[in-house]
Amino acid sequence: MSKEVTTADTAPALTKKDLNKAMFRWYMSAEMPLNFENMQGIAFCGSIAPILKKLYTKKEDLAEALKRHLLLYNCNVTAGGLILGTTIAMEEQRAKKPEAMPAEAITGLKTGLMGPVAALGDSFDWGIIGTLFKIAAATLAAAGNPFALSVLLAFVMYCIVELVFFTNLTYKKGRSSIKTIMGSGLMQDVISGANVLAMFMMGAMTASMVTLTTPLKISSVVIQEKLDGIFPGIFPLAALFLIYYLVRHKKIGTGKIVIGIIAVSILCALIGIF
Repeated sequence: MSKEVTTADTAPALTKKDLNKAMFRWYMSAEMPLNFENMQGIAFCGSIAPILKKLYTKKEDLAEALKRHLLLYNCNVTAGGLILGTTIAMEEQRAKKPEAMPAEAITGLKTGLMGPVAALGDSFDWGIIGTLFKIAAATLAAAGNPFALSVLLAFVMYCIVELVFFTNLTYKKGRSSIKTIMGSGLMQDVISGANVLAMFMMGAMTASMVTLTTPLKISSVVIQEKLDGIFPGIFPLAALFLIYYLVRHKKIGTGKIVIGIIAVSILCALIGIF
């Protein structure tokens, strides 16, 4: 059996199945081999290894490509489809014409984009969209609605759809599509609008799910009734802003805050303040 030679005329063409396999392997393994030496490098290399084996039939070319993608890599899993699709397209081009696609260009693109793409994915997917889905799920769960789990699964499906969309887009359109997406004013407008919606949902959830009242009285005046007439829900709102301040400005972990809330609640209940 004759060996294939990776030239412009005979380089193996990638199929939709190859791309889907790479996306599936990346999504399932991105956080598994995470380590301090190369972060997600092993997962990224493993996800495109079958594609590299198909593109590079010479052992030395394949070894070089595998080493290239075992270098340090760390990015948001779903938004990382922007880099995954582009990298596959560049490797395909290099397999056809090595002189037209230097190996340094592939490594440089991954290194240069993983920070901005991670910031986009972490802030938009987990900071905004993920928060909205979790708020909806928490609201349903508090009401005893079994569809709360379905809402969380819907978020997983959203992430998968985003990964598929970004990977296919950048694979088909190449490096120029990343510049368009990252520099698009529309993307910034979407992020700003989603931020506003997330803050609105947080306020609505606080008002409906956080209960904090005081039984204190001054003579015959019930303090809680007077406060409700002036500013309904002031105690839950104050608690929300206090927790936000501790997390954002004092950098206190959520575990410590939860323990602190329990301790303060027990103390205030014993004293009779709340």
